[in-house]
Amino acid sequence: MDGVARVLEHRFAPLFVLCLALLSFGIGLAELPVQDRDEARFAQAARQMAETGDLIDIRLLDQPRHNKPALIYWLQTAAVWITGAEGDTPIWVHRLPSFLAGVLSALAVIWAARPLLGRRGAVLAGVMCATIYMLHAEARTAKTDAALLLSVVLAMGALGRVWLGQAKGWITPAIFWTALAAGFLLKGPMVALPVLGAIAWCGWHRRGLGWLQGLRPLAGALWFIALAAPWFIAITLVTDGAFWASSVGADLTNKITTEGEHSGSPPGLYLLTTWFTFWPWTLLLPLGLAHAWTTRQTPETAFLLGWLIPGWLVFEAVPVKLIHYTLPLYPALMILCAATLVQMLDNTRQFRGWQAWLGSGGFALGAALFAVLMVGFPILYGPGLEVLSLLGAAIVSLAAITALYCFWSARFLTGTAALALAGMVMGWTLTAASLPAARDLWMAAQLDTAMEQHSCLSGAVALVGYQEPSAAFLLGGNVLLSSEEDALAYLAEGEGRAAWLPIVDEVAAGIAGVTEVRGVNSANFRDVALRLWISPGVPAPDAPCG
Repeated sequence: MDGVARVLEHRFAPLFVLCLALLSFGIGLAELPVQDRDEARFAQAARQMAETGDLIDIRLLDQPRHNKPALIYWLQTAAVWITGAEGDTPIWVHRLPSFLAGVLSALAVIWAARPLLGRRGAVLAGVMCATIYMLHAEARTAKTDAALLLSVVLAMGALGRVWLGQAKGWITPAIFWTALAAGFLLKGPMVALPVLGAIAWCGWHRRGLGWLQGLRPLAGALWFIALAAPWFIAITLVTDGAFWASSVGADLTNKITTEGEHSGSPPGLYLLTTWFTFWPWTLLLPLGLAHAWTTRQTPETAFLLGWLIPGWLVFEAVPVKLIHYTLPLYPALMILCAATLVQMLDNTRQFRGWQAWLGSGGFALGAALFAVLMVGFPILYGPGLEVLSLLGAAIVSLAAITALYCFWSARFLTGTAALALAGMVMGWTLTAASLPAARDLWMAAQLDTAMEQHSCLSGAVALVGYQEPSAAFLLGGNVLLSSEEDALAYLAEGEGRAAWLPIVDEVAAGIAGVTEVRGVNSANFRDVALRLWISPGVPAPDAPCG
C-alpha cells in the first residue's frame, strides 16, 4: 500500500477532492426543479432582496420573513448580482451559495481532520464528504444547511487544533470566531450546538476548560460581536423587535412543540435514517463506531465523540425531526470511518466481524432503496421508465456490488473508489434524471408552462387549492394566494385576469397543460387538479388568447 499512501499524502490530493466535489455536486444543479417549501421561500425572498436592495428586512411576497437571519439571503443576492440575473432568476443561481459551500465543506473536512487523523485519513474523509447522499441533497438546495455545514466544520477544525495544542498565533482563533459568527448569521444558535457539545465533552475528559485559552476568548468574543451583532441590531430596530418574536417565539418554539407545519417524531429517527442519509459510507459506519469505542480515551477520538454525541442526543430529543438537521455532526462520523479505513489500507484491520456484516446489510438496503427511487420516480410520477434513470440505477447497483466484493476480499482501495462512484452517480441520477422526469411532482412548473401560453392575461395570478412557495417563485412572485371567493372577486374587478381554481366538476375540465393542470403536491403528496379561470369569473376557453 506504499503507492496508495503516497497518492493520498500527495500535496495535490486535496485538489483532487476539490475536483471530485465540483463534479459530484455540479450535475443536477440546474436540472432539479425548485423544491417546496423552504427552498422556494428562501429563493423568492432573496430574489426580492436583490430587486429592492434592502439587505436588512427580509420579505416573502408581501409578508415579513423573520424565521432565519440574513446571511443566506445575502449570499443568494450576491449570486444574483454577480451572475447578472434579473427578474425571474433561475433556481440554479440561488443554489450557487449552497453548491460552493458543499464543495468547500469537502476541503474543510480535510483541514479539520488532518490534526486528528493525518493527511491520508483526512483526504479519505474529504472524499466521503464529496459523495455522501445528505450533502448531495443540500448542495443542490437554496437553503442554509450546506453553508451551515461549512461554518461548523471550520469552527470545529479550529477547536480541534486548540484541543490538541496545535493552535499557534491568531489564525486558528480567527477562523473559529469568524465561522461561529457566520453560523449565527445563517441559522442562529444552531451552529453552537456541536461546538458547545464538544467543549462540554472535552472539558469533562480533561477535567477542566483551561485549554480554551488557545481560542483567545476575550478578543475572539469581541470579533464575533463585531461581525454578528450589527445585522441583529438593525433588524431589531427596523422591525421593533418583531424579528425576535418570529424567529424565537414562533419558529424555534414550533420546532420544540410541533405546533408548526412539521409533525413530531419519536427518538431514534435520526439513527434509523442515517443508514440512508450517510450512504454509501454506511458500509464503514459500524466499524467506525467500533473504532471510536476502542480509542475513546485518546484525545482525538474524545474530540470527535464530543462533536457527535451531545448534539445527536439533543436532536433525537427534540420532537420535530428533519433528516438534514444532523448534517453538521456527520463530519465526525466521516473522520471515524476514515480512521478505520486507514487501518484497513495499512493491513492492521480487516473487514470482518459483526460490524462488517451489519455495515454490509445496511449498505445493501440503502443501495436497493436508492435504485428503487431512481427507477420508480419517473414510473410513478412521470411518463414511465426513464432510460437515464435506469442506467444510473444499474451503475450504482454494479458499483455497490463491486464495493462489497472488494471490501470482503481486502481490496480496500478499489472498494473505496467503488463507494465514491456509487455515491456520485446516485446523486447525479436522482437530481438530473429521475426527479426532473417525475413531472407530476412539479405542479408549479406545470402552472408556469401553462401561463406562458396565455400572453393576453396580465397582472397577478390568483391561486386556490395549490399555494406552495414554488408557484410564487416560478410565476415571478406575481401571485395572489386567495380563497375561491376572493379569487372570483378579483377576476370580476378587471379584464385579462387569471386564477387557477380546483376542479370540482370533471365536465368543466379544460385542455391538459393549457387550461388544466394535474399532479401531486410534493410537499404533502396530495393529488391536485386545477382549472384556469379568467375575467369576469368564468372557466377559460380552450384558447383564451386566441
